[in-house]
Amino acid sequence: MSKKKETKKPEQSNDEKKLTPWQMANREYLEEHKEQSEKPLETSEKSDQKEEQQEATIPSKVEDPLVEEDFLDYEEIEHKKDGAPYNGSFIDRLPNLKNYRNKVLYRRLSLIISILLIPLLFLIYYVSPLSKLEAVSISGNEVVSKEEILNDTQLEMNQHIWGQYWHRQTYIDQLKKEQPRIKSATIAFSGINTFDLSVTEYKEIALILTDGKYHPVIEDGTVLDETVESPTKNLPILEGFTDSTKIKELATEYNKLSPELQKAISEIKYTPRDTNKNLIQLNMNDGNQVIVNISNLATQMNFYAQVASEMEENGVIDMEVGIFSYPYSNNDEEESEEGTEAGTEESTNQTSVPETSENEPEISENQDEMNPTNENTTPSSSSLDEN
Repeated sequence: MSKKKETKKPEQSNDEKKLTPWQMANREYLEEHKEQSEKPLETSEKSDQKEEQQEATIPSKVEDPLVEEDFLDYEEIEHKKDGAPYNGSFIDRLPNLKNYRNKVLYRRLSLIISILLIPLLFLIYYVSPLSKLEAVSISGNEVVSKEEILNDTQLEMNQHIWGQYWHRQTYIDQLKKEQPRIKSATIAFSGINTFDLSVTEYKEIALILTDGKYHPVIEDGTVLDETVESPTKNLPILEGFTDSTKIKELATEYNKLSPELQKAISEIKYTPRDTNKNLIQLNMNDGNQVIVNISNLATQMNFYAQVASEMEENGVIDMEVGIFSYPYSNNDEEESEEGTEAGTEESTNQTSVPETSENEPEISENQDEMNPTNENTTPSSSSLDEN
């Protein structure tokens, strides 16, 4: 008869107390599996040996896949939780804690280095020549020279560029004050330490004659102190203007004219009247004259080409009140008639004897004494009628 081998449970040692709950559960499973797999031993010694070999090999075969699968599960849990605490040994969690601490240290170190590095770089830039103004390029000027523009802006070379850039409007205002021809200006970076100064100039619209000298008049109505020896430019000449406000009003209206009309005007005279202080006379290059108000110059002159084309000969186009034209010959005849009337009035005044003269009675008495028979010799019309 076969006898079952009695399996003695090993006594728990100090190492078993250190096992984790999972390891203890695994060991209990293996022991139960061993008991179920045992069979009645045959009488022969060979069968007993085979069973012993099978019992010895079965636990090892069963234990290995279970251990590997469970370790894989714990590795997946570690990756999923990304270092979070889990039911495992501290030795398994130690590499994750080290990686986490290293990441925190690297972040703090990079933050400290960046905080210290930024002021250091700024200090190096502030001391280096890159922070100083090296050059200024000027563009857009036609009349004013680049040297005058650079001097009038008062930009300082080899000085800190950012301080001058933030106060660039001050330098632009200074330039406009010194150079009335400058209409606008802009300052911008053209390099690391260079400026680009772009300017726009006012155009000259006319020349004004004062004290025998010609001075240019720009778009905003400002009369420049510069003098022109001879009016060689194709610009109209202003005469009779003494009030700066009238010149500015004229400049405002003149700028609204088309370029063709501006070129067609050769001379502008200020001819005010007692009833109209804004009256001007335009002498055109085609020989016509235009009388118009300053305030209506831009609107009324739009009809000049049409009216001039309908005229048979050169003459005057009156735009003061409405628009009508007449040739110079009519104007000359009127002037001649006025001259003859004035001459006849003067001659009559010279030949007539004033009635209130004191010598007239004396002359008449002397004539009576010298010609006593004057009444008889010169019969009146009444005596002839009686006869």
